[in-house]
Amino acid sequence: MTSELSRSIKRTLEVLEYFDSEHPAVSVSEISRALGYPQSSTSILLKSLMELGYLHYDKPNRTYRPTARVALLGRGVQSYLFGDGSVMAALEEISQQTGETVVLAARAGVVVQYIHVILATNPVRLHLRTGAVRPMIGSAVGHLFLSALPDAEVEGEIDRLLEAMGGTPTVTRDWLVKEVRRIRRNGFALSTNTVTPGGGVVTLLLPGTFNGQRLAVGIGGVASIITGNSERFVRVMRDAIRKHVQPEQPPAAAQ
Repeated sequence: MTSELSRSIKRTLEVLEYFDSEHPAVSVSEISRALGYPQSSTSILLKSLMELGYLHYDKPNRTYRPTARVALLGRGVQSYLFGDGSVMAALEEISQQTGETVVLAARAGVVVQYIHVILATNPVRLHLRTGAVRPMIGSAVGHLFLSALPDAEVEGEIDRLLEAMGGTPTVTRDWLVKEVRRIRRNGFALSTNTVTPGGGVVTLLLPGTFNGQRLAVGIGGVASIITGNSERFVRVMRDAIRKHVQPEQPPAAAQ
């Protein structure tokens, strides 16, 4: 029962995340192919979301598109994503300066999720989608989030994540501890040919928290482009963050 409910929730969120500038209106068959769902259950899910007021059905074209209600789901976080001095403005500037795929990432338990993706404009590109996940262990952005933990928590968290992975980990505990220290010294994380063969990402943490959560920004692309331009990409990201991003201010101490 719990497994079935989790799968239904996962599919619902993946469907809503599929709608973007490239997919403003989609058919049942398109969603089914793109997300790998059976067409019959996809049709039932989309009809249910329509009945709940989250999707509109265009009968002549046989396509669904999100309603204004979907946009309102995230109204509580819009101020730091879309307001003055926003994270989104920083992402747009990084995209314009590099032409590469730009991602905004957040930790979600034992994985990291790309909560927003701006696709590359360069002819040679790495394709990522909003909602894609990466493991906490074995990805640059996952190791980056580990580096943000207090010293007293890092090794225990690594042990917990390694245990949760099961099987034979691709990296060792000692290597991860050293990697966390290296990321702290450099201020960014970089990896190539790990999660995506031939691809790479360079990523750094945004300052402070947003709705109490740490976020990271990254540039993804072909491995050789990422390694050959890593210093410039880090500089571009830092400049955009300084210019645009305003993290939460901690509450004032009681007088």
